[in-house]
Amino acid sequence: MAPRIVDKEEKKRQIINSAMSVFAKNGLYNSKMVDIAEAAGIGKGTIYEYFKSKEDIFLEAFEYFMKDMETELAKKLFRITDPAEKIVAIIEVFFGTFESFHDSLFVMFDFWAEGIRKRDKRMEELLKKVYHEYREFMSAILEEGKEKNIFRDIDSNMIASSIVGAMDGLILQWIIFGHDYNVHHALEEFKNMVLMGIRK
Repeated sequence: MAPRIVDKEEKKRQIINSAMSVFAKNGLYNSKMVDIAEAAGIGKGTIYEYFKSKEDIFLEAFEYFMKDMETELAKKLFRITDPAEKIVAIIEVFFGTFESFHDSLFVMFDFWAEGIRKRDKRMEELLKKVYHEYREFMSAILEEGKEKNIFRDIDSNMIASSIVGAMDGLILQWIIFGHDYNVHHALEEFKNMVLMGIRK
């Protein structure tokens, strides 16, 4: 009988999914690699063939999360030419992606808060990269809207930064208040507020 071929990428995904479940149940810093291996149905030695630490697992999980968001955004923006509609699409994809990962949201905030507190260089660099890319992307759309005479003469970089920061704040309130917080209503009001603030 031929040996079974292991799809390493699929196995990594399996470990990541199991890890996020363990993190959500036990808390990130109370979880151990052996807990994750057990949840993934693999030996405690095998897990180290894929990841060196639970921090490595989380960083890769976050990269998967961002790739999923970028893929969804590319599909959403493919046929949109109106800059105002593009801004709305970005906001909707941001919230939609976080909603699909809702059970892992608290883990994400916990991880980044601890990483920043400890001045972990890998986490800091990844966070800076993500925020920089999204601010730049949104700023370019705001500039496009100004050139097309759709948006006011705004500071595109600062407005982009404010929109990203406000979205983070809404997600944080959603995590804190859970079902008591009507995130979908907040999303609609937020979109209207942003468009009213930037349109001529």
